[in-house]
Amino acid sequence: MSMANHFAVWIDDLLGAVKDDASPNAIKLIESCGKGCASRQNVFEFMVKLRNDASHCKTRTDYVEFLNERLPVTFTETTDGIIMHLGKDKCGCKMATEITKNADALCNCTLGHEKATWSMFFGRPVDAEIVESFLRGGNDCVIKIIV
Repeated sequence: MSMANHFAVWIDDLLGAVKDDASPNAIKLIESCGKGCASRQNVFEFMVKLRNDASHCKTRTDYVEFLNERLPVTFTETTDGIIMHLGKDKCGCKMATEITKNADALCNCTLGHEKATWSMFFGRPVDAEIVESFLRGGNDCVIKIIV
């Protein structure tokens, strides 16, 4: 077994244990990996710049309009947040192709990534939820940012 495959199997087992446990602490552990991923990809720097560019936005509607103009995904407004449709044809997580049994648990990592990213944009903690996911049988990746 190659080292890369060994790591993928190990992570697959870890994700399976998190799914079996499903406690808030176990889920937060995987979410923290998503936050780390966003940090390593310099997403926070981008979001601070984007936040500064959006300083004229006052309402959720303003933000949705601004984000639709600036980012290559589709945003819609809801009563308690903003829905983000990534509009891809497959999961964008690079690990998803390596994990065989428990890839759907990677969505918890995505939640951590999105919570950290959008908290940086809005300048305060936000929550997020997966509305639809390729890894959970959906046809798109749709995330609700609860603002």
